[in-house]
Amino acid sequence: MNECQYCYVLRPNRSLTWRQNLLFLGGLSGMTLIGIAPLVAMGFWPVLPFAGLELLVVGIGLYRVMCRCHECEVIYVAADSIRIERGRRGPRQSWVLTRAWAQVVLRACPRHWYPSQLLIRAHGRSVEIGRFLVEEERKKLARDLTRCLRGEL
Repeated sequence: MNECQYCYVLRPNRSLTWRQNLLFLGGLSGMTLIGIAPLVAMGFWPVLPFAGLELLVVGIGLYRVMCRCHECEVIYVAADSIRIERGRRGPRQSWVLTRAWAQVVLRACPRHWYPSQLLIRAHGRSVEIGRFLVEEERKKLARDLTRCLRGEL
């Protein structure tokens, strides 16, 4: 692949860090334990496993969301090719497309409540990018990539 001319780095919005999520889970755990303490004191100890299960499910959910929030997509545009890499700590998936045949397609969903898809297509292959972007960001990226592929930047 030739020297990279343009590079786009796409990351989802991370409103909380790992530490802030742990603090949230700790606060939620504390409030749950304070809330069920009177019940346990009155002899309703069977609520403890259910409270623990609830906190476990919330913890697993937070972990999965945080893992998804650390996904990253990098788009390298060179003179003759486009390389798209996706992964968390490093590229786990990679695609190389010919720049001369590549086109950017923003495909709207027929259902208005579902977001559009941003695709880069070449030679019958298509790669969806920016799945985690909001609609306005996806449209702006589509415009920028189209201009980049045309050589207008």
